[in-house]
Amino acid sequence: MDLPEIVTDTAAQRWSRRRFMRGVAGVAALGSFATACDRSPGSTAGAEMLATPTSTAGSTTSTGTTAASGGDAELISRRYGIKPFAPAPPPPAVKPITLSASDPTVFSHVPLTDKVVFVTIDDGLEKEPAFIQMVKDFRVPIAVELADLFIKTDYAYFEQLYETGCISIQNHTVNHPLSMPSLSASQQLYEISEQQQILKNRYGVTPYLFRPPGGNYDQATIAAAGQAGLKGVMLWREAMEISDMQYQTASHLLHPGDIILCHFRGPAQLHGETMVRMMTRLYRHIQHQGFTIADITQYT
Repeated sequence: MDLPEIVTDTAAQRWSRRRFMRGVAGVAALGSFATACDRSPGSTAGAEMLATPTSTAGSTTSTGTTAASGGDAELISRRYGIKPFAPAPPPPAVKPITLSASDPTVFSHVPLTDKVVFVTIDDGLEKEPAFIQMVKDFRVPIAVELADLFIKTDYAYFEQLYETGCISIQNHTVNHPLSMPSLSASQQLYEISEQQQILKNRYGVTPYLFRPPGGNYDQATIAAAGQAGLKGVMLWREAMEISDMQYQTASHLLHPGDIILCHFRGPAQLHGETMVRMMTRLYRHIQHQGFTIADITQYT
């Protein structure tokens, strides 16, 4: 899908604002999350000025409601009709998946027993302002895999998402080719390495995970990811589609450590529904099965 070129702010203007916001929020390296979305014991909401709710995990809000995961339970119930997520348990001392750019690992789940799953959102086609507010409200970690073809129409939208402190930015190619294996090795390397540079220039991050468009890859894709400095090729076990989950397992249930795929989508792709409604339904699916959401960067 081709999108029209739209002139955006200059990189220098965007970098000036990013540098200030990261200094305030303590958002630093390699797609790591600010402590507003940190579930580790003893953490504090160091980026709470970037999040709408002023409560911290386990504290009592101004309305007297206890917020289990850092979100305001009454506010979340009123806006979305569900509850905040319980805090994720501490991640293992040793990461369950060891990654290396010299030999990138392909994975679709993380081997765990804790009832946690990982939410990932691809491409960047839809840019719904209300979703930024939703991220601030729930304050759960999300990995977003961005393709320049889609984000270049509004780089600032994804900067605002990143500044919530709850977002990890990862690589999804420049032009979103749905069949990476049909490209030459040099073309695959360009798609991945050029996007690394774009994301670094725009957001000051260096992704370490690669999501191949459509989940299509071959050995040349893995090699190109490694050459570009990426350490893992991240696939998925479930995909969210409007209101229903598509499962790759026969049980049609979530399992500990599953990676869930979503897309930045809007009414044109969701039969009139909004991204916030789709994500609310996803969160309801996760909660009904007794799971909470964890930070993939703490496990890989």
